[in-house]
Amino acid sequence: MTETLQEFYGYFKSAATLTTMAVFIISGLYLLVIDGLDLKNKGLKKELTVARIVGLLYIFGSMIVFIIFKYIL
Repeated sequence: MTETLQEFYGYFKSAATLTTMAVFIISGLYLLVIDGLDLKNKGLKKELTVARIVGLLYIFGSMIVFIIFKYIL
């Protein structure tokens, strides 16, 4: 069990690169800007709220995970 967790940790630590973070930030910005405008034009308020929350989670979550795996752990 411990070996499996160490393998997952090593995999996630090596996967936490600047490129990965950039992809998630771009995805979050896409959700906020492009999908947000489309949902707003269609009048889908609940979906707009969810898209905003998920977009912000993508942006800030990717930054937090990157910092944790690169500098803290």
